[in-house]
Amino acid sequence: MYKISRKEPWPPHIDLTTARETLAYMHDDMKRVPELAKVAEALETAIQEMQRAEKASPPRIARNVITASRFLRARH
Repeated sequence: MYKISRKEPWPPHIDLTTARETLAYMHDDMKRVPELAKVAEALETAIQEMQRAEKASPPRIARNVITASRFLRARH
């Protein structure tokens, strides 16, 4: 379960690009089934909203995503 940190409550770090691409795959599948036309429309709306959100706030690197590293001497 995802728990929102009380130190940094909002906005949570969300990868909108990956979410949008996932919905795009689902949208393409739903479009092929006439009974799911309304679902395809709803997914299209969600995809458009994600595109607007991406344009409004450029992507940022989440803290603690990049881990510290150091070089170690090779042992022979």
